[in-house]
Amino acid sequence: MLTIGICDDRPLCRQLLETLIHLYEEEKDLLFDIYQFGSGEELIEEVNQSGMIFDLLFLDNSMKKLTGLETAKQIRQFASMSTCSIVFVTSADDHDQFRQVQPLQVVCKPGTKEIMDAILERVLDINNR
Repeated sequence: MLTIGICDDRPLCRQLLETLIHLYEEEKDLLFDIYQFGSGEELIEEVNQSGMIFDLLFLDNSMKKLTGLETAKQIRQFASMSTCSIVFVTSADDHDQFRQVQPLQVVCKPGTKEIMDAILERVLDINNR
C-alpha cells in the first residue's frame, strides 16, 4: 500500500497522473491512497498539520508561488519525509537543478503509462525491502 501525493496547479494534469496510477492499480490488483494538491503550499501544510507521510510525490515544477523544487526542499526537511520518493513531472529542460533534492526521477510532461508503471514498480520495490 502506497500513499501518493500529486501536486500540480493544473487540475487536468493531476487527473491524468491519477488516472495512470488507477490503471496500474487495476492491472496489479492493488489499492493506493492518492491525494491531490493544487500548490506546494497546500502539500506542505498537509504534511505539517496532519503529519501525513507520503511514499511517493509527483511534483510539477512550474507552479504559481512555490515551485516544485522549492516544495521538495521543504519536504526534505521533515524527518518523516526523508525517505519519500519524489518524481518531478515537468516541462522544464534543465533537469540538473533537481539533483539537490535527490529525486527518484524527472519525467517530461505529461508522462506515459509505461513511465508511471516503472516508477510505481520501483517505489513498491523500495518500500517492500
